[in-house]
Amino acid sequence: VQAELYVNYNNGQSLSVHKFSFEIDRALVDQDIAPVAEYYVQDFESLKAVIQEMADDAEQILTELQAKFETLDNIETKAGAQEKADAAEAGAKAYTDEHAAKTDNPHKVTKAQVGLSNLDNVKQAAKTDFDAHTADNVRHITADERTKWNKGQLYKLTQDNGVRILIPDGTDLLTLPPGFYYGLNNRLLNTPDPNDAGWFNYDIMDGNSGRKTIIATASYHNKMWFATIHTDGVFRGWQRVITDTDTVVNWQSPTLLNGWKQYGSHKVQFSKNVLGEVEVIGSITGGTVGFDVPAFILPTGYRPLQAFHFIGVASSVGTDSIPQYHRTQIATDGTVYIQSCSNTVNPNEFIAFGFKFKSA
Repeated sequence: VQAELYVNYNNGQSLSVHKFSFEIDRALVDQDIAPVAEYYVQDFESLKAVIQEMADDAEQILTELQAKFETLDNIETKAGAQEKADAAEAGAKAYTDEHAAKTDNPHKVTKAQVGLSNLDNVKQAAKTDFDAHTADNVRHITADERTKWNKGQLYKLTQDNGVRILIPDGTDLLTLPPGFYYGLNNRLLNTPDPNDAGWFNYDIMDGNSGRKTIIATASYHNKMWFATIHTDGVFRGWQRVITDTDTVVNWQSPTLLNGWKQYGSHKVQFSKNVLGEVEVIGSITGGTVGFDVPAFILPTGYRPLQAFHFIGVASSVGTDSIPQYHRTQIATDGTVYIQSCSNTVNPNEFIAFGFKFKSA
């Protein structure tokens, strides 16, 4: 016989299953029963006594079997065990939920046991306060704003109101960082024009090499310069920037000497352009020709770097209209001499000028 025994324990929480096999040699009903035999009785009472004895034995066997069946009735089935397990689980959950809902500290836990004694008794902000703080765009910046600020200038290029920065007196212009400045040139070092006030714009052309370009603008004379401090730190000097305003020149007339005077409407005039070139034009008549006889004198700033000669047109009157010329010298002190004329008949009838030179 293949058999399984299910044992359910009294606490209702344990169940064991046992599998086993056995052979039946003799049925329980056959135990302790005398073998069939023939009885010979002499009277009824004796037979009655024998039958009563056999009945008593049978009753004892039935009692024993009933006790065994009662034991079998107490064995739990699988379905019953599952029902009890589900009931136990539901009971445990109900107890746990009830315990979790208690707020009266049922286990009498102290603040020292959970470390509350190490915390400051400070009131925390409400969730609405946290939400309002999170949504505050004035206190907080966006990722784009942070990127913009991180890429911003590390120092001021102008004043807070955007106006250029005033350069302190005695500052060397070659030492300033990038920025937009204003200063009085006669109070600064290495200025392009000491006689003017200037605006200065500094720019680093190559941040890695340190090459710096400076643009300077005169406030009153409308002049402009630029300068470069090379990557090796050497200052390359101020260079003047020419504008259309610089092409306008101021013409002046010299004082004529030794009998010389203007010839008609072609009066003698001189000027100097932004490049420092002096130009002399016009014509004179009636004066004395000679190596040491000045016709007029150019002022300081309008004189040549070195003495030079000019060959110009002279009058052809009295020479049968043959073209004539004159030789004129311009000395470094500005003196202009009509040294000679090819027209020996009328040497001072007409002397024309039209030359240009670099001033000292």
